[in-house]
Amino acid sequence: MHRAWVIVILCALVVGCCLGLARFAFGMLLPGISADVGLDYAQGGLLGTNYFIGYLVMVLGVPRIVRVAGQRRMILFGLLVLTTGMAGMAFSSSFNWLLVLYTLTGMGAGGAYVPAMSLASSWFEASHRGRAAGTMLAGAGIGIVLSGLLVPTLQAQAGFAGWQVGWLLFAAIAAVTLILCTIALRDHPAHVGLTPYGVPAPPAAAGGPKPRRSWLVLLHLGVIYACYGLTYMTYTTFIVTTLIDERGMDAGQAGQFWSVVGFCSIFSGTLFGGLSDRIGRRGGLMAASLAQAPSFALVAGDFGELALYGSIVCVGLSAGSIPTIRAAAAGDQVGPERAAGALAVITLIFAAGQAAGPVGDGALAEWTGRFGPGFAACAVVAIIAVALSALLPARGRN
Repeated sequence: MHRAWVIVILCALVVGCCLGLARFAFGMLLPGISADVGLDYAQGGLLGTNYFIGYLVMVLGVPRIVRVAGQRRMILFGLLVLTTGMAGMAFSSSFNWLLVLYTLTGMGAGGAYVPAMSLASSWFEASHRGRAAGTMLAGAGIGIVLSGLLVPTLQAQAGFAGWQVGWLLFAAIAAVTLILCTIALRDHPAHVGLTPYGVPAPPAAAGGPKPRRSWLVLLHLGVIYACYGLTYMTYTTFIVTTLIDERGMDAGQAGQFWSVVGFCSIFSGTLFGGLSDRIGRRGGLMAASLAQAPSFALVAGDFGELALYGSIVCVGLSAGSIPTIRAAAAGDQVGPERAAGALAVITLIFAAGQAAGPVGDGALAEWTGRFGPGFAACAVVAIIAVALSALLPARGRN
């Protein structure tokens, strides 16, 4: 097995910690946090938004730090901050401290996630970049499955509430990932005497588009990614609360639904990443955004349990699609050397959508008394993302 696939597995663990546990599991833990700390819907949304504020702050500095320290050291530093933030959450019982520590958790996630995803451009040729990035994103799905199965079964232990035990467990997993990455992660195949995995592009294709056009395309990708951030983060923050508060489910049932999202998302990135390798990034983004729209529409109204299953399957199958294609497209546009910087630019725009979604939907739910209107708005935004994807410049098959 080429060493590149070992890097993919390690980066999948990093992504699982940064997204699957630190962020997406937050929706499973939020009902317990709200009950113990006394949060309303708006405060729950604000707490989720603070993760993205920390994420954004760190992403601002990632390109500069990576140029000086390298991707591996940036990932290790991010994992250390992430572990500290999640462990701190376990020892907190006030809203203000939770805000501070979840911001710190977001900073660690941003510091580790962006350079981890950019390693696909260093270790893989364009022919396999989408599949590699998709496999990395599978780590987020595994984290969702774990949180869906484990969180409802967590019991208060030694003075800790169940949600605090969850944060302790997640911090322990992140610490183990930090140790493994310290041992085996490397920045570039040349550092171990290898070449990138895949079929090298012909000389004409290797030249790529002109720099100015490349960065305009990256900004375009960033806007599409912001639409994804607004909709998907709103869904992951409040879907479990919706199932419990509006649909009458208990925590165990809601956890089973959430696990279905995670199971489907394990295959999402590889599915759409491989599709984009074959039909181009534009077609892949259009397909991914189109798959998202029904997931929000089906949960916007009370259409029964079958509609809920349809919603979570759609959102699961499209969960890792757009981040996967974005990571591959960034490497296509600017090359492996500048991929981390390109991902940071796209992620900055994405962060605006991430931050606006949960706090906006939380405030809307507080005003209307239900989450349906917010989910309906997310369906409209997903359709807008399809139209924006269609406006991207076409690229030939790899």
